[in-house]
Amino acid sequence: MGALIHPFMLRTPEEIQLLASALEPGIRNPHRAEHGPAEILGDFFTGVILSGQRVLELGPGHYEFCEKIRAQGASAEAVELDLPVIELGRRRGFKVWPGNLTQLPELGITGGFDGLFCKGSNNPFWFYGDEARLRAYIEVMVGLVKPSGWCWIVSCPYSKLALPAAEFARWLAVEAGICRDLGFQEWRIPHKAVASYYGISYEHPQLAVFTRNLPVHGWSAASWVKFPWFGLRAVLRKLGRKFHS
Repeated sequence: MGALIHPFMLRTPEEIQLLASALEPGIRNPHRAEHGPAEILGDFFTGVILSGQRVLELGPGHYEFCEKIRAQGASAEAVELDLPVIELGRRRGFKVWPGNLTQLPELGITGGFDGLFCKGSNNPFWFYGDEARLRAYIEVMVGLVKPSGWCWIVSCPYSKLALPAAEFARWLAVEAGICRDLGFQEWRIPHKAVASYYGISYEHPQLAVFTRNLPVHGWSAASWVKFPWFGLRAVLRKLGRKFHS
C-alpha cells in the first residue's frame, strides 16, 4: 500500500528503464507525478461506491487512476497500444487489453463494465468530417458499460490539419452534441489551471468533461483547501523559470 502514496508513478529503476522506450514523451518521464486521479474522484464521484465494480480505463498512462480505484476495492482493466505501458500494467497486476482505441470493436473486449474512464486518450479529430463515424465510436465506448454504469471522458483535441479556429470549435461542438444525445452531462473546464489540477492537458478553451450516471461536478472540501495552494505553486514555478531564463 505504501507505493500508492509515492510522489512519482515510476517507482523503480526497472520501471524507468521499461518506460524509456514508450511512444509518448510524457509517459517516458520518470518524474511524472501522481496528481489528478484523487482530485477527480473527490470532485466528480461524490457518494459513488467503487468497491466491487469492474472498471475499464482507455489509455491508462502510468495507471494512476487504476491504482486509486483498486485501493477503493474496484477491479481495474485497461486498453493500451504501447507495449512498454502494457507490460507496466501487467507487472502491477492489471488486466490490459492490447490494441488501438480507434479499433475498439475489433479488440474482443468483454463488456458489461460498471464504469469507463478515459482522460485524454481519445480524440474527436480522428474522425474529423465524418460525424457518423465519431458517433459510432462514442457509442462503442458507451456500449462497453452496463446501462446503469458510469462514464467519465475528456478528449485530447488535437488536429494534424491546420483548421481555422471556428472549424476546430465547430467539431468540438459536434462531439459535445453527440455526447448530450447519448445522455452525457457536459462540464466545461473553466481554466487551464483547473485542467492541470485534474491532470488534464488543456488544448482548447472549449475542452469539456463528459460524464454519464455520475454526480454533477462539485468542489469538494479537500479541493477548496488544495486548489489555492496548487495554483500558488504553479505561479511560483512559472516565476522561477522566468527569472532563471
